[in-house]
Amino acid sequence: MVDATFICSLCCGQTRTPDKCTGCSLYKDEASNRNYRKVPFFEIEVMADSFELQEISNTVEALLCAFDLEADEFNDITAAKLLELAFDKYHFKDAELRFANAAQKDWFEKMSQVLEEELFHFSEEQRIKVLASVYRSLQRRTTGGREYLQFTQQYVGPRVAPGVRILTR
Repeated sequence: MVDATFICSLCCGQTRTPDKCTGCSLYKDEASNRNYRKVPFFEIEVMADSFELQEISNTVEALLCAFDLEADEFNDITAAKLLELAFDKYHFKDAELRFANAAQKDWFEKMSQVLEEELFHFSEEQRIKVLASVYRSLQRRTTGGREYLQFTQQYVGPRVAPGVRILTR
């Protein structure tokens, strides 16, 4: 809670808590300061040499392609946000996630289901690191539009491993 008293910058930095500081223009919670590009990832060469890691990557990218085909408003930024939500849940272990809208929540729940039920035989570390590799690829290919998704549609498309149902229509 913000009050009208003055506090020096040193004391402010040493005593910040969500209870006392929510609403203050200087307060940023931990989640808003995350650098998702620092999540551990596999190097391109490691990904290229492993069919197992490629299976995870192809499944995740096919899922993003399927979402892209389902919705007109899906773009590279939307795909990046879904990957960031996955990092929040699986890497940062957030108990509660914040969704921008119902569609984002629905896509994330489908993605989580695939990660947990269809890719369960891979370790959580492998899945996180592949997600981070996909995220870095997306960041390299996009200018904020649909460049990454167009590239991925061309090379991966909405196909996935046998038994994985993604498209809801």
